Amino acid sequence: MQKMLPAAERLVRLMLLLPSDPREPLWESAADDCGDLPTVRSIRGWVGDTAKMWPEGAPRTLAEMVLIAFANPKETTLRLLSQVVAPTTSSSHIGTGVGAAWAARACETAIDVLAEVDSLEEVLERAKTDWSLDS
Repeated sequence: MQKMLPAAERLVRLMLLLPSDPREPLWESAADDCGDLPTVRSIRGWVGDTAKMWPEGAPRTLAEMVLIAFANPKETTLRLLSQVVAPTTSSSHIGTGVGAAWAARACETAIDVLAEVDSLEEVLERAKTDWSLDS
């Protein structure tokens, strides 16, 4: 088993704060926000695959899915995120702040995953060919 990249581990940890049942209102709301129900419904499986680091592209796929699902959440999704990430005894005190913080952190971490998944050799080759980096 491959060692999980630090950013991939952080992304998995963030995802584990959310409900695993794809029928939860949070997932329905996220799907409504992004208009991509198949991607949102697939996230659960990719969290597990990323945790196992199999297949090799799992962290990249999960990162892309998180960006699709949570890059532009609406108020309902942010409120639901707040409720699951920081549950309280009184739902009247739950706003959208915690959900907005979670979504921002998850998207930031997803971008970190995308930046880390390629090997150093691949990065250097791409920098050389695509960005005219002289070696």
